[in-house]
Amino acid sequence: MRTAYLLVFNGLSDWEPGLAAAEINKSRDYSVKTVGFNEDTIVTMGGVSIVPDCTIDKINYNNAAIIILPGGGMWENDPVMDMVPVVEKFIKMDMPVAAICGTTVFLARHGFFEGVKHTSNGEAYLQNLVGKYKGNDLYVNKPSVSDNGIITANGIASLEFARDVLAELGIYDKDTLNVWYDFFKNPQLDE
Repeated sequence: MRTAYLLVFNGLSDWEPGLAAAEINKSRDYSVKTVGFNEDTIVTMGGVSIVPDCTIDKINYNNAAIIILPGGGMWENDPVMDMVPVVEKFIKMDMPVAAICGTTVFLARHGFFEGVKHTSNGEAYLQNLVGKYKGNDLYVNKPSVSDNGIITANGIASLEFARDVLAELGIYDKDTLNVWYDFFKNPQLDE
């Protein structure tokens, strides 16, 4: 069973990775493991307390499948230098990096969008917080974009983000994934 690492930190936007994490954890091939900057209990934006399963220096890259980086104010206010080598290693080992909302600021600041189609909370959002960045000409105005192992989404596209993460990991075949997505996007409730 391979590990999907979910970064947890104080103030993380807990709703953004929820669907992806639940479906990954239900699969037979993956388990979700929370990873923090230290072992301290974190409190999400929604007030949920989480004790990280491990710290970023204890990631088992040989068993890793993906790293999921949820949004939160931290990404806008801090360069989060501790995550640069982690993301670099995932990319070097051809493992996906999934970033939603404010995490796209981190990826833009550190040059991870060079040669990669991506999205965010709007093109102006990235330009206001980062300025001109490597790959800014590859910005795509869509809810979620998956390209070259990097998945990006805006902060209100947690469903599309989950769909792209599940597709990248091959958790469902294409038809099943379409049915799953449609179930959440266009529910037909009995009256």
